[in-house]
Amino acid sequence: MSEKTDVVITWVDGSDPQWLRKMEQYRESADAAKDTRTRRYRDWGTLRYLLRSIDVCLPWVNHIYLVTPGMRPDWLDDGGGKLTVIDQNTLLPKECLPTFNNCAVELLLDRIPGLADRFIYMNDDMFFLTPCEETDFFRNGKPCDTIAFSAIQAVYTPDGRSVFGIAARNTMIAAKHFCKKDVFRRYWKKFLDLRNGREIIKTLCTLPFREITGFNEMHTAYSYLKDTYREVWETAGEDLRPTISSRFRDEFSAAHWCMRYWQICSGNVEIRRRDFSRFFDVHASEDAERAADCIQRKKAHVICVNDNIDSETGFWETAGIVLKALENRFPEPCRFEVSQQAEG
Repeated sequence: MSEKTDVVITWVDGSDPQWLRKMEQYRESADAAKDTRTRRYRDWGTLRYLLRSIDVCLPWVNHIYLVTPGMRPDWLDDGGGKLTVIDQNTLLPKECLPTFNNCAVELLLDRIPGLADRFIYMNDDMFFLTPCEETDFFRNGKPCDTIAFSAIQAVYTPDGRSVFGIAARNTMIAAKHFCKKDVFRRYWKKFLDLRNGREIIKTLCTLPFREITGFNEMHTAYSYLKDTYREVWETAGEDLRPTISSRFRDEFSAAHWCMRYWQICSGNVEIRRRDFSRFFDVHASEDAERAADCIQRKKAHVICVNDNIDSETGFWETAGIVLKALENRFPEPCRFEVSQQAEG
């Protein structure tokens, strides 16, 4: 392939004393609807393994951009000029700083200087387990995805912090500019492509509803075009600005998902097999064990291990199960790590 593909990763060290002091200063005045939970910023120490997985499984990547709130891990190396750390403050308007809202940062990734026209976006809880090709992410100039119309689930959580509102906000943005009937009429072959697997059932079950009810969410390495970001900002910028202005993630924030939904409604996607990626929501040790088994047995190309542990009690014991599996899968330091000799 002649076009370049970059990787963008957002990361924060939630234990950094200086960052914590600043965050606590603003958290005191944040209203109850803002999501200021510890697990939104907790660092498992997984970034090292994500970079190792990229080095092993995606050697063709053009460049990696690590977007942080002015932080840089001590062990990080630029890999011979293949990795650049971007201060997220340079992406946001000055009046919106400081921000502790990753949703806001995600909406501005296209502003990264030098970013390729197509890029893969990841959080530091996503890892590649087996070698991938560029065609797993972009084919015929289009992002690869597994797509479906789907109902938005109003999942109850004791703290009232589910992603229901965020999914609803992003769906609203799509529904404001696209007609479900027209989308399905034009792209039904993509929605019913057998590579979507059981996601097809979701599409079929929502067809009786006239309006867009929502979309499936794969929690994987996302393929995006900068042109999509530009089009969404030009067309629906008024719906994105409230999120940019909010210092903390809100119950109804917009997020990068709206870019994905836009690509789906525009038919600007190529279908990827559903089993390309796996998602694990880790609440307790048994969830971590299942994720570790997937890592060790390489059951997918990409895995996402979501931190859903609200209690600090036993957290590291649970996290350690996943970290051990990642260490077994990627035991060797990569070019993005300072050598032990240099560290010493």
